Amino acid sequence: MCRKPFTVMFGGPAGYGVMSAGTMIAKAGSRNGLWTFVANEYPSLIKGGLNTCAVSFDSKPVKAHEERFDFLGALSQQALDQNYDNLDRGAAVLYDSDTVKPDQTKVPAGVKLYPVKLIGALTGEAAKVMANSAMVGAFCALSGFPLELIAETMKSEFRKASVLEQNITLLRQVYEQTKQQYGEQLQFPLQLHPDDNKKMLLNGNDAIAMAALKAGVKFAAGYPMTPGSSVLTYLADHAAEYGLVFKQAEDEIAAVNMLIGAGYAGVRAIGSTSGGGFALMTEALGFAALGEVPLVIVEAQRGGPSTGLPTRTAQADLNFVAYASQGEFPRIIVAPGDVKECFAETFRLFNLVEKYQVPGIILTDKYLADSVVTQPYFDEQGLLIERGKLVDEAWLSEHQPYMRYSPASDGVSPRAIPGQKGGRHIVTSYTHGEDGFYSSGNHEYAGTEPEVTAAGIDKLFNKVPSILKEIPAIKLHGPQEAELTVIGWGSSKGAILEAIDTINQEGRSVNFLQILYPAPFPAEAVKTALQASKKLLMVEGNKTSQMAGMLRMHTGITVDESLLKYDSRTFTASLLIAKIKEALA
Repeated sequence: MCRKPFTVMFGGPAGYGVMSAGTMIAKAGSRNGLWTFVANEYPSLIKGGLNTCAVSFDSKPVKAHEERFDFLGALSQQALDQNYDNLDRGAAVLYDSDTVKPDQTKVPAGVKLYPVKLIGALTGEAAKVMANSAMVGAFCALSGFPLELIAETMKSEFRKASVLEQNITLLRQVYEQTKQQYGEQLQFPLQLHPDDNKKMLLNGNDAIAMAALKAGVKFAAGYPMTPGSSVLTYLADHAAEYGLVFKQAEDEIAAVNMLIGAGYAGVRAIGSTSGGGFALMTEALGFAALGEVPLVIVEAQRGGPSTGLPTRTAQADLNFVAYASQGEFPRIIVAPGDVKECFAETFRLFNLVEKYQVPGIILTDKYLADSVVTQPYFDEQGLLIERGKLVDEAWLSEHQPYMRYSPASDGVSPRAIPGQKGGRHIVTSYTHGEDGFYSSGNHEYAGTEPEVTAAGIDKLFNKVPSILKEIPAIKLHGPQEAELTVIGWGSSKGAILEAIDTINQEGRSVNFLQILYPAPFPAEAVKTALQASKKLLMVEGNKTSQMAGMLRMHTGITVDESLLKYDSRTFTASLLIAKIKEALA
């Protein structure tokens, strides 16, 4: 087994700044030569419950989190009770001596306990809002993490000088008290040093929003729904800077129709929601498809069904988004696997939906949306905005009468936007002829409804071959030929890559087929990639192996084994390694 990252878990009651503490040490590490991965977990509650923040540090990029901790900081009994089994041999446990009482019978061998007065050292509201600074001070004293790097990071976190001074004073005070109480304990295993390389600390939703701005989005609309909301809040926060209009609609039905209106008017637009909100958008999704209006929606999956678990993760909406809305029509679905793909494929999707005049869906989940990673600045070379068959007034003057839905070999008709001279046209939710008029109406198409309807549906699906040629539908990671091929999609990518790297270092041969674009399903590309595969293992975060069903339906290929996880938590490399070894046996 290769060396694993050094992982710190902070846990405590909601409202005590546990996630801020984790983010603080992650920022300090990222700014000083380390790579970090931050996984936040919090209950689906308005108030109360256990919040946790796991931060993994390494000298190389960290692809996924792991539920084995070298250091645990517990501000509540629950934070300790739930993590005995996750402590590595030699781990250190820092806990608040007034509120947490360890069960010595459950403490793993080799784990050291360090009671420190954290919450009890404070009074009133300060006990709640500053306990995280006390915990970080004690963490630095016990772990050997440089205190001054935290103090420097705090300067960019607190805007109010008095608040900054209070927190740094407490940080240093608890640090010194802990050092006096326990002396030198651990030596932080990784070297920290000033780093001039341009890196960011961001999550998948941040990357999607950044790509949308880069792609020229000027309108965003939605109704808050975790875990998709932060795409919208990022855009709202930067709206003035980028000339973007943000509208919080009264519900998701209103939001998606606003997005269609923007697309019809020639404005690039984006919405973001979760499964429950997307359910309300599905009728309008069909409208966008039949009207051939570009549309981009982020669907960030969470545990379900129904309202389910708003703050937990799943991969159970694949079939839902692939077949959502009435009738049949093509759509483009991209399921990015990491922050880098969130940026690159969001930008690409905006070009694709305009070029092919179809709806586009970015399918993420809570884990990818919310996990924070160290990421080098995105490569923006070659990122050109392509608007497809948008026409100007000179073209329109030569093509009268303008037929919005005129036939084309690739299914894509020239597109005018409102206000252009000679570009007047109708966009309707009904089946229609070349001019947009309803195919059952009292006009030239009367009596030819079956033919017009069929021709219109064929026109939509004529776009698919060109789309499949253009999208990077799959990625094959690892050797071309392998004893075992792991098939997966979305946020499981990082854990799968960590797992196959470990297995291959042990002398076996395992690769990973990532299905990046589930729709249109890349049947031929998948079949070609799997030709040399001896055994197939599907990895999915759902109960019914939805991608395996798609694979079988479109290619006739049946996987040999599946690893399905639907307990509202994500995959870890250790879980995958165990399953891969079992499959190889």
